[in-house]
Amino acid sequence: MAVIGYEADQVFKTEEGDVSVPITWAYNHHYVAYLIGANSEMRKVPADIAHRMGHATGQDVWHSFLREDINDPNPGSSIPASQWFSEGNGGEFRKSFHGYPQGMAQLIDSPTAFHIEPMQIDTRNRHYNGTDFKADILPSCSAAPPNASYSGLLECPCASRIDKNISISYVTATHDMCKTEIHNSKECLEAASNLGIKDISSSIEISDEKYPSGCFSTTLANGSMALYYNTISSSVECGGGDLKSGKFSADTSKVNIQLDLDSSSSTATITMSGPDGKWFAAGFNAPNFAMSDLPYTIVVDGAGNVAEYKLANHAPGSQIKTSVKIKSNKAADGVRTVVLERDMTGATSDHFNFDFKLESIDMIFASGSESTYSYHGTTRSGGTLHMMSVESPTCICYEGVSGSINNIPFSKSCLPPPKGDLLKDRNPTCWVDTYQGGLHCCHHEVVLLDKDQEQPEEEMTYHMKFRFWFQEYKEENGIQSHQNLIRFFWVTEAMSGEYDIPKCDEQTADENCVYEITSNFTVRDMMQDCDVRKNPSCWGNTTDFDGINIIYAAGHCHAPSCLIMELYNADTNELLCRHDPVYGKSHEVFDELGFIAIPPCLFGPEDQGLTPPTFLSYDTNLFSRKVNNNTNAHYGEMALWQMRGVLAKK
Repeated sequence: MAVIGYEADQVFKTEEGDVSVPITWAYNHHYVAYLIGANSEMRKVPADIAHRMGHATGQDVWHSFLREDINDPNPGSSIPASQWFSEGNGGEFRKSFHGYPQGMAQLIDSPTAFHIEPMQIDTRNRHYNGTDFKADILPSCSAAPPNASYSGLLECPCASRIDKNISISYVTATHDMCKTEIHNSKECLEAASNLGIKDISSSIEISDEKYPSGCFSTTLANGSMALYYNTISSSVECGGGDLKSGKFSADTSKVNIQLDLDSSSSTATITMSGPDGKWFAAGFNAPNFAMSDLPYTIVVDGAGNVAEYKLANHAPGSQIKTSVKIKSNKAADGVRTVVLERDMTGATSDHFNFDFKLESIDMIFASGSESTYSYHGTTRSGGTLHMMSVESPTCICYEGVSGSINNIPFSKSCLPPPKGDLLKDRNPTCWVDTYQGGLHCCHHEVVLLDKDQEQPEEEMTYHMKFRFWFQEYKEENGIQSHQNLIRFFWVTEAMSGEYDIPKCDEQTADENCVYEITSNFTVRDMMQDCDVRKNPSCWGNTTDFDGINIIYAAGHCHAPSCLIMELYNADTNELLCRHDPVYGKSHEVFDELGFIAIPPCLFGPEDQGLTPPTFLSYDTNLFSRKVNNNTNAHYGEMALWQMRGVLAKK
């Protein structure tokens, strides 16, 4: 099938038919939608891989792939087994054109199902029934000015009910040496406390070349620990031995864990404790500290029975093969403690591998109000379990400023010039201690109000609606009826995925209040050199071509401050695409005041009334420029290039 375009809306289902929801009631921050073919499936992708594939969120995501558990019935085909749709996918989605020139399409083999990952923000005013818009309750940190045409909630302000923790970060090292050493013995003790290292029997300053430089600890077989600060410069590396141990207390979720590894016998001993009579659980390998990481999880019920699960995205997941043996199950003073043992190597691909070389494990924890495994409510948390060598020196190293938002560790990848400007401009979005709002404060079911503000009880139910336009794909005598459009993607805010618009000086006239970011990159920086049949983010066989032709270019930015987006061929200074968002001027649906449409740039044959595309070699230098009005401050703005095109020869 050849998908030549689509339309999208958000609607109430009524007896009289579908009724469009005002975007001032439900703000579509963005979505990623998929058509799944008969031979494809949805799979969870880690954040780092997802980012390289062209996802901008910096979180784990669902993505479509060719199934690996069956033989591909058309192994030589270049037709994608699935497709994804994420161009013009934010607040502009309903009014921006999603269509392609004649003969161009997103091809898909045997479509069978539709999937969508939406990010919707409820901005409806439950206390006002007028035909115009007035914002409802806003947190004190909202950047929206009084009487704004939009709700400040759509910028995801980090309200006071959002738990934000900031600290200097330290890590343990059980091999090699610290990249950055701790400065003195006082900081050594503080760092050990920061890592949750307890039972320190002594803290000693030494000068001995037989040990690693700087801060290190020695864990004894009886569990006690000695802490040292070595003032001498030494070439001795950290770690050694066959035993490692790590502890973590997840107070919010009421779960404690100790992990002991013995590489000589490939044995992992897991000691877990939690509330007696209630279920509790620990999930291993959760880099975003979320169920969406799909971690291997051990669940203990109220009586001490143990089951192993592969979690699902905000769902209980599936019980998997039992690999642990219960060595002990005791309850005392309202706390149940179980001691489990299993092989360090996972029994299946769903089981976590306890690699002895791991310095730490990102984990999630939860406990419930019932004896059997069920919804955890607010008793959930995440944290990092740091592994320590037993009877060998474990180095404690300086890592930098770190923190978490709602118990989810903060991580950003802002790139330095010439790729991006955010680090140079010290944009607040790049660091947890200056982060004010955006995606990290907008996780699933987060309430964007302050602690003292009451959340309205009235719920709103509506649907995302898509209409796809398609033609039958044909291939006769080697001639294709349509060329498949592959995806080109770049983030001007490289590679943060969002950024803040700082408020301009009060003395500056509104028309002169502008904030600009830029990015320099190449076509090759966008390249996805892999099989497009297996993964719709891929470009296919790039070696048979010299570059690309852009056919469809859609910039993505947010109301109410986006002014200009421009894309240049930096080698020739040719303007390839410019967006001047079209702002709504009324309170009618599809023309909401201050909300935008972004007409895309289309390229194709002149006889279709289009400008022919400019050939861009893989090494062509590109330049992106984004301009916003900054009369007021804004959080979580974006400047993404979401494009489609074809591979081309010079």
